Amino acid sequence: MSPAQTVNPLLSFFEKRFAILTLVVFTGVLNFASYYNVSEGVPGYGFYVSSSFDRLVSLLQYGIYATTLFFIVARFKSVVRPALRDPFLLVLIGIIVTSFFWSDFPSISRKAGIFALTTTLFGLYLASRFSLKEQLRIIAWALGIVAVFSLLYTLGLRGSGIENGTHSGAWRGPLLHKNLFARLMLVCAFPPLLAALDLRNKYRYLVFGVAGLAIALIILSTSKTALVIFLTLILLLPLYRALRWSDNLAIPFFITAILVGGSMATFTVASWDNLLFSLGKDPTLSGRTEIWEAVMHKIWERPWLGYGYQAFWIEGGESDYVWRVLRYRVYQAHNGFYNIGVEIGLLGALFFVLSVAFAYIRAIKYVRTSTTSESLWPLIYLTFLPMYNYTESTIVEPNSIYWVLFVSITFSLRNVQGVKVRKESERLSEKIVSQTGIESFP
Repeated sequence: MSPAQTVNPLLSFFEKRFAILTLVVFTGVLNFASYYNVSEGVPGYGFYVSSSFDRLVSLLQYGIYATTLFFIVARFKSVVRPALRDPFLLVLIGIIVTSFFWSDFPSISRKAGIFALTTTLFGLYLASRFSLKEQLRIIAWALGIVAVFSLLYTLGLRGSGIENGTHSGAWRGPLLHKNLFARLMLVCAFPPLLAALDLRNKYRYLVFGVAGLAIALIILSTSKTALVIFLTLILLLPLYRALRWSDNLAIPFFITAILVGGSMATFTVASWDNLLFSLGKDPTLSGRTEIWEAVMHKIWERPWLGYGYQAFWIEGGESDYVWRVLRYRVYQAHNGFYNIGVEIGLLGALFFVLSVAFAYIRAIKYVRTSTTSESLWPLIYLTFLPMYNYTESTIVEPNSIYWVLFVSITFSLRNVQGVKVRKESERLSEKIVSQTGIESFP
């Protein structure tokens, strides 16, 4: 019996819709950033203009966190076991929350650390409250709504939803930049796609249509990085499915080959853009490798614990060195692993990598215990997250759907081994009954 079946039906109805609303809020589409902020390459770009929608979303977030804490406290015993499934993630969050002790800007790190903790708690709530199958359906609903909303927003407000300036003609939807929009649509594509593969009713083609819409929006964003990663994940889907059919070493070999090839293609696409930029097409974006070199220099100055969570890319701080080297300002390392390294050190980066690696192994075991397409969701997401962080920063972001999805997956996966053991025990029991006639045994 799933967790959702053990509670009051009315409460279950409310909680599922609460989860859907929260995921929509965490995508950032309700901030309407593109409506109030100019496109890249247009005068005024780089200075974020806040709006009344930002304040409304902040109020929603506070309400979400209060509701989450209420549910966690009310079901504290059911939350403890999932929370212990990934000790690496717990240590990582511990480093983030306490980083204000050594931060160059303690108040900023303290506030950001609290938001990161509360975002993590919502992911833990999802893991403790819903099975992975239920989570995928909730996520598919939320991201399907986001994809449809983004289409309607852009068609209705073309001057805001479509880029001007540097990336003229590229879709950015309600978000600030077309690359952010492409990343979101990439995540929007897979939950409805996987859910539709297992549907056998009249709604199957509608759900496929939502997935197709998200794919079309990736193409309209003109983001080559998102397109390469999407194609890589599509190629991996049948191989991930094949993991449950055979232990042949050829399948892991092909998976590794596609992952390496996809990673190299992602890096090459990003580097090719940078080469064009450095030749004068857009000097404000040139040289990710230059950013990485400057950031690595600062990492080695404080290698173990970094400069404090979200305390590096602040005017008057240590990022001034990076800006002097580059002769222009950036506000992230354009690589998630460098970014986490400079903020919470190599220890923080190590615990994140360990968390991803162990979750990936558990996700493979989970696939082998199931016959549904929905069971592929953890593997797909755990492949997406590191790949996208080669060129962008999507690690441990407060109020972010990407962090929530990672937390909910990694805290949900530890129980897979128990499922496998129970299945083997049931098969053994049936065999003993058929051979001896004994219907129960200690």
